[in-house]
Amino acid sequence: MFRKHTFCLVAILAAFCTQTVSAAPPPTGDKRFDAALRKAISFLKQKMLDPQLNLHGGYHSLPAYALSSAGEPKNLPQISKAVDEVKARIKDGVYKPSNGEHHIYEAGVDAMLMESTGGDAHFNELKAISDYIISQQGADGSWDYPARTVGDTSMAQYGVLGLWAASRISVDIPKEVWDKAAMWHIRTQRSDGGFQYHPGVNKGAATGGNASSVNMTAGATGSLGIIQTQLYPDSMKPESPKKKAFGILEAKQPDPPASESGPYTVQTSLSQIEGARRRGLGWATSRYVAISPLPHKIYYNYALERAAALTGTKLLGGKINWFKSSGEGLIKLQTKEGGWATFSGTHIGTSFAILFFIQPTQKALSAQYGGGLLTGGRGLPSDLANADVSGGAVKQKRKIEGPLDELLTELSALNPDSIADAQAAIVEKVQVGNREDLLGELDRIRKLINHPNPELRRTAVWALGRSGDLKDANLLISALNDFNVDVLAESYNSLSYLSRKIDGVGLDSNPFAELNEFPTQEQKNAAMASWKKEALKRWSAWYLRVRPYAERNDIFELGLRKKKR
Repeated sequence: MFRKHTFCLVAILAAFCTQTVSAAPPPTGDKRFDAALRKAISFLKQKMLDPQLNLHGGYHSLPAYALSSAGEPKNLPQISKAVDEVKARIKDGVYKPSNGEHHIYEAGVDAMLMESTGGDAHFNELKAISDYIISQQGADGSWDYPARTVGDTSMAQYGVLGLWAASRISVDIPKEVWDKAAMWHIRTQRSDGGFQYHPGVNKGAATGGNASSVNMTAGATGSLGIIQTQLYPDSMKPESPKKKAFGILEAKQPDPPASESGPYTVQTSLSQIEGARRRGLGWATSRYVAISPLPHKIYYNYALERAAALTGTKLLGGKINWFKSSGEGLIKLQTKEGGWATFSGTHIGTSFAILFFIQPTQKALSAQYGGGLLTGGRGLPSDLANADVSGGAVKQKRKIEGPLDELLTELSALNPDSIADAQAAIVEKVQVGNREDLLGELDRIRKLINHPNPELRRTAVWALGRSGDLKDANLLISALNDFNVDVLAESYNSLSYLSRKIDGVGLDSNPFAELNEFPTQEQKNAAMASWKKEALKRWSAWYLRVRPYAERNDIFELGLRKKKR
């Protein structure tokens, strides 16, 4: 009887522990939009369970990506199943889309899903997908359906999105790929500044029988913005006071490694890209509509979100609040069940609407640049109330202040406009504040060391290094197995601080320090694997020597013995 009851209890606890708990979606700033977003997420989760829907390929990945971006747990069956399907499309490192006709659409959203759900953990999958997208780029820089070679603005948009997703977790995308894509977009932009669906290859031509459209112009303007982040990253980032050491939370991170293709001379100038973006945004502004009149309605709203984020535009023409106007248009079209009916089905329309409301492009930009686009005609922080504006230029954001627990809450909210500022405030608070404040928050900080967001993990390992508690060394040593290079460097530096070993254990905190100027991705992978192995070995040996005798033969030590076998 006791065994039976025990078994039942264990089963109940196991079922409870494996349940997925949905996180609240990010706030939109408008309670009506928040309510519409929650309703849409609930609808989409239920819709994806409909056996008659027959989800497959990109039509499965896009809804899963929307749910993941909205904060739904990665182990949600609707998401994890889509991830497994993407993995099944990769054999021996080669990606093959399930839909031959819509291959670039599928590859693009597959890459976005894998970056959203696993990041560095899905590096190999993202490398395979990006290799495929690159292999399908035409000699003119375009992407198109397999049976046609005139170029397709919509398909190019998803090729660019997929490559951008891969690049954000350090998959090397040759600059030539971005450069050719830039040249194609500029060459096919129409004389009125707009973009069309099938422009062909003639400069400014209207081949293909398509006029400029709001869908294509928003999409192409966003694509040019993404390309600019890759070819001219300094033109999109905030001004940095000075370059500091690698891997320290208080410091600016190093520029990304150069392309493995070596030094490539970019043919497209910055002024050409910015000019094309400016003309595209001008066309979109003069012809702005809240909802597209075309069959693919909500597709436009997600494209508009990208174009606005990548140009730092809050008000079109200085007057039109595109987010408010289009958001209001969307909630009027939302069905009573919570979805949006479009040409491709309610699961697709609803996915695009969710992405519009949560604005994932701004989050990606903030992660890449530490907080939004900047001045000089390239954009402004989304919240000018937090900025110091003088002489028409944004100099710096105001300092975030408050108790340490509030700063941690601010950081955990993952507000793209405040992550970097919250980190800086936490660093200052720990450095000069009351030590008891840090000790009181250690349990909370320890939990952040396994957070999906690398910036939160990086902050956690930095703070644990200042705890003064030797017991935290095993967490920091475990973090030396992280997929993110910044977390690795931060963990190494924190162990050096905690151990009072100024030079650490004789390794450079930068795993790539010994590589040449143009390392290949294989060289970087090998360097990181070697560095992690050696760092774990040396720091583990140190910890085994210095930790309290009462803790000997614990799980940490048993784990090390198991690895040696």
